[in-house]
Amino acid sequence: MGPYIHVVRDSNPIGARYERVTDKKQHLLFNSGMRKPIAVIAASVFIASSLLGSASEAATKPVINPIPIKLPVKPVGDITFANIEQRIADIPKAAYTSLQAVASANPQPKVSVTVLLGPNTKLPIDTKEALGKIAKLWSGFRQPVTYNALVYNFQDKAWALKADAKVPVVAATGGAKGRASMSGVINECAADNCGRANSGIPDAKGNGYGQYQIMESQWDPNGWASQGSVFGHEYTHSVQAAQFLGNANVGKPVSRERAKYGLDNSPTGLFQGVLPCWMTEGMAQFNGPAAVAPTFEYYMKWRGSQALAKEVPDFKDYSAQSLQNFYLSGTPPKCLPPAPVYEMGRTTGALAIEALAAIAGPQASMAVVTLMGRGQSYEIAFKNVYGISWAEAAPILARVVAAEYAATP
Repeated sequence: MGPYIHVVRDSNPIGARYERVTDKKQHLLFNSGMRKPIAVIAASVFIASSLLGSASEAATKPVINPIPIKLPVKPVGDITFANIEQRIADIPKAAYTSLQAVASANPQPKVSVTVLLGPNTKLPIDTKEALGKIAKLWSGFRQPVTYNALVYNFQDKAWALKADAKVPVVAATGGAKGRASMSGVINECAADNCGRANSGIPDAKGNGYGQYQIMESQWDPNGWASQGSVFGHEYTHSVQAAQFLGNANVGKPVSRERAKYGLDNSPTGLFQGVLPCWMTEGMAQFNGPAAVAPTFEYYMKWRGSQALAKEVPDFKDYSAQSLQNFYLSGTPPKCLPPAPVYEMGRTTGALAIEALAAIAGPQASMAVVTLMGRGQSYEIAFKNVYGISWAEAAPILARVVAAEYAATP
């Protein structure tokens, strides 16, 4: 398992400047009214386990990355932990509405993004617009300093390998054989299976890099994917990783035990080691599509086809007790790929994050990650953000998600 392991199945922003150059290279700069310039974009999950890189290990030196909301959070509406089990039908609309309100009110963060688009790759969406939407949602949190997005189809595979080697962060970290290169994943792109997306922050400077494989035959122009959900998903992973920028362990030599799991001490490697897998994927799988979906109806298309899917054949028990055990035990390294249970973050994880957003808004879950980047354990960070212990909240979320599955044909 390399440092990039995420698999995906599946009007310019205000103030944007767009420049077209050779090789269909797109460069974009978002202007920000924020006091501290922060940049953006994409990333998939790499996790360094509690066993491999605990919160205490990742906190040798305090890191104070910003949190743009007051803690502990207050309910954003009338749904609370106390009554959410009686308001299950209201959760999707409440969560989506809360997210859109935050994104609308936020300033557009300053971000330098380079999109490398394959010469034969066609998209039904504007990549930079989708990235701009999700960047705006996370405005106020620390984000990548730069971001290179490599977007290509099978026909452009050879082109992608050459383009990968020229990405600045790849060239600066060992080239095609270095830790930032996507060449291994690119080489796996096949004519009948070229749909992976993964990205991260591979260096201590905060330079993000992601690769996006496109199978045009699977992109319904009127479907949820056509709105850029994959870019919203991956971008959220990069923001998760950015909460560990400045951590004292970034860039340190990798221990033998961490290497055993294919993990490094990049910002993504460190965050993956402490954040529960269901939350890693759940945050990306809820916030990404919800941020780019133009309407609630589009969001519900995604929710029906993805969040309520049952992607792990071996997991058959969706009872409240079973899901409670899943949430409580989903910690690294045992939940990491290739463990099949990791995939459930995109379903049961997304539904749990949706419920949390309905209660406290979308920013609360990222605040948990930020506090963990500062050195707090997951349990302490959760209590400091939501004002309720994780031991109390997990059974509530499990009962909510179990009821949603039970009501789904």
